[in-house]
Amino acid sequence: MGVDLTGISKKSRVIRHHTYSTNPYIKLLIKLYKFLAKRTSSGFNKVVYQRLLKSRSNRAPISLSRIAVVMKRKSVFTEKNKKAPIAVVVGDVLDDVRMARIPAMRVCALRFSKSARQSILAAGGECLTFDQLAMMAPTGKNTYLMRGRKSGRESVRHFGASGVPGSHAKPYATNRGKETKRGRRPGQSYKRKAFRHV
Repeated sequence: MGVDLTGISKKSRVIRHHTYSTNPYIKLLIKLYKFLAKRTSSGFNKVVYQRLLKSRSNRAPISLSRIAVVMKRKSVFTEKNKKAPIAVVVGDVLDDVRMARIPAMRVCALRFSKSARQSILAAGGECLTFDQLAMMAPTGKNTYLMRGRKSGRESVRHFGASGVPGSHAKPYATNRGKETKRGRRPGQSYKRKAFRHV
C-alpha cells in the first residue's frame, strides 16, 4: 500500500526575489545590498539583502532595552573609541521608557522612533542609516545583526484553535455564553427575566 503524503505541500518554502514595498528608500537599499552581496563574499550583506525584501510583519521592531542588554556585553562606545561594534537592525527601533539610563552605542536601523533617537544621542551614541553603514562597513565587519520578535504582534496570539486542550490561542470573542443561552434567545420556549433585588 502507498502512503498518503498529507503534509507535502507544507514543506515548500516561499523565497522572495523582489519587494512589494512602494518605499523608494527601501528600493534603493535593496539595489545597494544586492550589489554588495554579489561583489563581496560576506554573508552579512546577503542576510541584510534578504531581510530588506521581507514584509513589514516579518521586519519586526525591536526595543532599545533589548539592544542595550546585548550591546552591554560588547565594548563600550566612546567618541575616542570608534571601534565599538554597530548594532544592525533591519526594521524599526523603539524606545523603552522603563530604562532610566542606556549605554552609549552605535545603532543602524531602517527607522528610529523620535524618543529612541533622542535617547541614543543623549547617551553619546550614534544613529546610522544603511547607506552610511555600507560606507563604514561594506563587508559587515565589526557589526552585530539583531532582529525583534515576530511573535510579539497581537494577531499572533489568535493563531491556532482556541478551546482545544493544550492550546493557548486567544479567542476572538470572549465570554459570549450568557447572551446566546437558551433562555436568552428569542423564540426558544421561554424568556428568562432579569433578576432584581428588592
